[in-house]
Amino acid sequence: MSHCPSCGRYVGPYEACPYCGARIEGRLPFRAMKIAAVLLASLGLAVLWFVAVRSPIPTVQAGQVGATMNFAYVRIEGQVVRGPLYYPDSGYLSFTVADETGEVRVAAYRTTAETLRAEGRIPAFGDHVSVAGTLRVQGESTSLTINVPEHVEVFRPEAEPRTLGSLTPDDYLRRVRVRGQVWSVRQPYEGLTLITLRDTTGAAEVAVPQRLERLTGELLPLEPGQSVEVVGTVDLYRDTPQIVPASVMDLVLLPEEVPVAEPAQIGMLTEADVGRMVEVSGTVTWAEPFSAGFKFGLGDGGAEVTVLLWQDTYEGLPDPAALAPGAQVRAIGEVSTYRGEIEVIPARPMDVEVLVPGTGGTVGSTAPEVPLSALNLDRVGEIVTVQGTVVDVVSFSSGFKFTLDDGTGQVVLLLWLATYDELADPAGLNLSARVRATGRVEEYEGTLQVVPASGVDVEVLTPGQAEAPLRKTGSLTVDDVGTRVAVEGAIARTEPFSGGQRVWIDDGTGEVILLLWDNVYRRVPEQDRLIPGAWVRAMGIVEEYRGRLEVVPVLPRDVKTR
Repeated sequence: MSHCPSCGRYVGPYEACPYCGARIEGRLPFRAMKIAAVLLASLGLAVLWFVAVRSPIPTVQAGQVGATMNFAYVRIEGQVVRGPLYYPDSGYLSFTVADETGEVRVAAYRTTAETLRAEGRIPAFGDHVSVAGTLRVQGESTSLTINVPEHVEVFRPEAEPRTLGSLTPDDYLRRVRVRGQVWSVRQPYEGLTLITLRDTTGAAEVAVPQRLERLTGELLPLEPGQSVEVVGTVDLYRDTPQIVPASVMDLVLLPEEVPVAEPAQIGMLTEADVGRMVEVSGTVTWAEPFSAGFKFGLGDGGAEVTVLLWQDTYEGLPDPAALAPGAQVRAIGEVSTYRGEIEVIPARPMDVEVLVPGTGGTVGSTAPEVPLSALNLDRVGEIVTVQGTVVDVVSFSSGFKFTLDDGTGQVVLLLWLATYDELADPAGLNLSARVRATGRVEEYEGTLQVVPASGVDVEVLTPGQAEAPLRKTGSLTVDDVGTRVAVEGAIARTEPFSGGQRVWIDDGTGEVILLLWDNVYRRVPEQDRLIPGAWVRAMGIVEEYRGRLEVVPVLPRDVKTR
């Protein structure tokens, strides 16, 4: 009622007439209406909150997300296929979740990210997750931002025990448990450590990115030869399986050694074993250096195999000299073939163990002395003793070749640099020297060679001396190319080059270049005296290079200074 029932005047919301004072009956108090409105609104909000917290968050697939879902609060379920990435300074966390329809990048910031880290809710590569958050759709880019740490659920599968050689690309995203021996540890670039593990079945790499160390701590230092157990998820790098652990704590040192090769009988090795790691034991029957390393024969009484050590492996041995004929050796390496011959190639110095040192030499007095005419291809691989006169000498980057002649035939006596350096009388080993040598018969490009294993296998019976006419340095012409000459003079200047040293000498009649290849230059007696102003006498072969004449000494002792 808006009018007074007594005087009839308009009274509006008043409960008593302001004119006559009559009380207006039947009107609901305004205060009560305000209180009722507040109570009703509060009840509505309570009901809305109750419905909101009780209603399930809608789950969507990655492929269903579109522009109309921007800012929607949804749940994504799938497997972590990239990440996680975590930056402590900015508090940023991200990882990528994939299902059968597509991928969504998931991110968390600052407090949320730190809470996830503190509560151990950050998923690892390969984990199954259920994540709820706010969608952001910007063009082709789709991301989900975590607002509530409790809306992240992580499910980590049980690890399946596997051998390293059994891992294939089909194991991608499978969680495995492996045991192996640390073969190598390397960092291909800053931010990634690759640990190669090996067992008797094969090898695989464990990838530990720096982001994993940021989240779970520093990786324990590992050394080749240590045995470890690793739990992780299989990832692929160019279709090659790699194991990615969820934490650095998933790499555990083992007290027992994990073998990397199975013992094998030398006589049972065939081409079918190529690529396989084996452990062989036996006695060194012969040993010799070659241009890229060192090799030796290993026999177990019934058969023999060649063990090949590349130069860095050989130089890394605790005592390379102990690897001589008669030594008892155990070696682990990969089976290979070269020209139809089985070889075992150890990759690390620690894979060669000398149980009993050898006495040196090839086989000493047990090698039969044969005339050179008796050598033929059928004797390749045999250890023989030969005797003859040096009739020719050739220098090459890894050693020297001396042609021996005994009147019945000729053979090349090949001395690798390491063998030459062990000679008791290198000055006497020159043209016209009478020599006895024991070595292994080999064939190279159709030429037979006798290759001693050590300098003690070469005996100079009668010292030799190269002879050549002494020529004025300015008298040499292109007509002298190919001839052996002797020259002497003062050193005018020197110049190093990639293969050795050039020395200009002048006896007053003109300059000529003395070309010293590295294998010769490094072994010249009193080499440090090859400086400008010093007097030098040299014997060598005249050669022409780009219009310049050069005298090229063949042996280090063909160069003398004063």
